[in-house]
Amino acid sequence: MLSKRACFEKSLPCTAAPTQPVTDLGVDESKLEAWFAWYKSHWLALEPERRSRGVRPIRSGPAVHASRSGPKACIILFAVQHARLARASAAKKLKNWRKHGGGDLEPVLASGAVALLDAQWIISHAEAGGVLAHRQALPKEAFLSLADLAEATDEDDFPVAALSYPWLTKDHPDPRGANLSRVARALKALLTDSHFAHSPLTRLGVFWDFGSLHQHPDPAHGVERTEEQNALFKQGLGCLGTLYSNPQIFVLRLTSFPDGHNAEDQAEGTNVATYFDRGWCFCENSWASLTKDGRLSLDLGKMRDGVEYDWGSLTDDCTQDGGRRPPLLPSAFAAELESKSFTNGKDDKPLEQFGKVTVLIYGDLGWGDAEVAQLAEVLASGAAPRLEKLWLNYNQIGDEGCKALAAALGKEGAVPRLETLSLVGNKIGDEGCKALAAAIGKEGTAPRLETLYLEGNQIGEEGCKALAAPSLKARDEPLAARPSPAQCSSRLPSRADAPVLRAQMLRVVGWENKVQPELAAVCEERGIDV
Repeated sequence: MLSKRACFEKSLPCTAAPTQPVTDLGVDESKLEAWFAWYKSHWLALEPERRSRGVRPIRSGPAVHASRSGPKACIILFAVQHARLARASAAKKLKNWRKHGGGDLEPVLASGAVALLDAQWIISHAEAGGVLAHRQALPKEAFLSLADLAEATDEDDFPVAALSYPWLTKDHPDPRGANLSRVARALKALLTDSHFAHSPLTRLGVFWDFGSLHQHPDPAHGVERTEEQNALFKQGLGCLGTLYSNPQIFVLRLTSFPDGHNAEDQAEGTNVATYFDRGWCFCENSWASLTKDGRLSLDLGKMRDGVEYDWGSLTDDCTQDGGRRPPLLPSAFAAELESKSFTNGKDDKPLEQFGKVTVLIYGDLGWGDAEVAQLAEVLASGAAPRLEKLWLNYNQIGDEGCKALAAALGKEGAVPRLETLSLVGNKIGDEGCKALAAAIGKEGTAPRLETLYLEGNQIGEEGCKALAAPSLKARDEPLAARPSPAQCSSRLPSRADAPVLRAQMLRVVGWENKVQPELAAVCEERGIDV
């Protein structure tokens, strides 16, 4: 015969008295009493006729017959319901964690090869005037577990950050704690809500190599890693590309030395090169430049002294004037990595991130024609076959950069899935628009491009007419005459839906563009949003 507890688990009528204590469920007694109080108030509010039938329905749970229930049974029921909800919530959070790429980090977190520091602990340690110790000497409370990280993950936010910085001395990266204080300022801002942030982070796990990977405890006196720790250290190195290139992970770059650090005062054999001349920093910066939203790669060297930052003001300051290079061609990037003896290439494939990406956001980075030309070269190579949306808003892109981008779009098979291109708030004029028009109108190129945003540029009548012509022509063609995705790319399977109309939303008339009433009237007649 089933016990009450087992019956509740199976949502069946109860046929026996409970035989196991409530504490077996792992629920705090005070919470159980609170649940029981809620149950009693809920039951008293039931309609008299329902009570007269002897059935006490409990919201979101099985009905309990009056003759088979009592205070203890009710408490057990609530404990079971709570456990079910907790399991469902944990499963959802784990799903979100893996959706953001957390599954790629689970092997090194589970093995202990990598440990992520708790941002709150870093902040407290810095405010207490501490200096970061090597990983083996840090207390348990300095770290976040995999369960902690999954619990802090939601639909939009991935609670992981990685620090990229040059070591200040050969044996210790930050012997005075100066960089610790700078990083703590940034972390405190990221955990602070502001009207710019859609939701504040509650917890954040930080990869800081000195505290996250096993180190030589005291190399000056010959105390080095054990054989087991060496194996874990190598495993941790093998995931760095995946860590820094993950599109959802914050990368915090300390591109300047702290005040008071002088290269000429360092001991012989110390690497005194600047951030951009360091091999490791080059790799980390390159990985971080592949696919991240601009506000996820922050240059902490741009923080101003004496400013109390929140999320919005920190990201504004640390993304100004660029400071972030465009992605390299995969072949060039791989060649650079081959020249560095840092990472085990067999286990670490950061370039795969670019091939998987569907959205690239390179907005407000101060990029000009040269940077966009470099990006265009990468796109033309076919390195982003799944790319659907490309955002390049509020940069300094002119006609030459737009021409380079148009050439990439005009290459058959380069971006077969691109649906949206946004170039709002740049310096594009008529010549750049003509180049875009030629690319859009070319048979078999960018077959799915349907949304083009160009507000806030310097487009005149000639540019508007050039852009409208191929778009209107495509809309006038019978559906059967328009190219399908399958016709335009044999490398990727086509979607089952009908071919997409080209430039359904052509935005070329508006702020800082020269309004052309005649063109606007034609676009409106043809159903193109201006």
